[in-house]
Amino acid sequence: MSDAPAPDAPWWTLRFEALSALDPAFNEPVDDRAEQEVEFIQRLAGSPAGARVVDIGCGGGRHAILLAEQGHNVVGVDLSPRILRVARQRWEARNASKPGPVWMPGDMRWLPAGGPYDLALLMDGAFGMFDDDAEHLRALGSIADQLRPGGRIVAVTMNPYHWSGKSRAVHVPPGVIADDIDVIRSYRFEAARGRIEDKAVVFKKGVRHEPPPQSLRAWTPVELVSLFRAAGFHQVRVHGTEGWSVPDEPLPVHPTESVYLWTVASL
Repeated sequence: MSDAPAPDAPWWTLRFEALSALDPAFNEPVDDRAEQEVEFIQRLAGSPAGARVVDIGCGGGRHAILLAEQGHNVVGVDLSPRILRVARQRWEARNASKPGPVWMPGDMRWLPAGGPYDLALLMDGAFGMFDDDAEHLRALGSIADQLRPGGRIVAVTMNPYHWSGKSRAVHVPPGVIADDIDVIRSYRFEAARGRIEDKAVVFKKGVRHEPPPQSLRAWTPVELVSLFRAAGFHQVRVHGTEGWSVPDEPLPVHPTESVYLWTVASL
């Protein structure tokens, strides 16, 4: 049976399946940055050892794997069976036959039953994909249904204040992702839609590939607070970053320097 998604699948399925098919290295690695992000998640959420965690849009498992290695009970949810296989293989390569996360296919708008969870994560562009904010609200409501009372959610999104008016192109040379791959990525902010578009042109062994562009909704801090509260969350706090770096401690949002926004809220 082919792993290829249906041609009418949503852009995010087509994009990430296409990139993963080119090379599993496109599913971001379990690296130093992932370790820093997991440390910061723990500071924001304060989850005790053995907490039940659901990593939604887990991709190649870079956060789910680290959290499971710390002793948490982790479920990784993603729409792509291909990418979930990458996550499973990464766990097995690091931990041999040791039991690890449960890898579960699913859509965040109709999250598969598995709760109640203590903590839900939306990382690495997992939140912001839908064209209609009603769908984002539906996703948050579905997540809230799977959290225990007092459970928390941590979500990372793009800061529109930083990205507005900053069209850019970046060349990723061979050796950064894989030895035989280089990439040209171009970014632009769509002010009318509040979205950041990321186009990637991939050259592998001299052959050009152009997966569908990524388009992520970018909310202002006040919009994030309203959205999470509308889904039933409380104590909604939005933190910024110093540039691209992962914070050591919660920081206020800087309008131009904070590339990302970290939202943490309680049910």
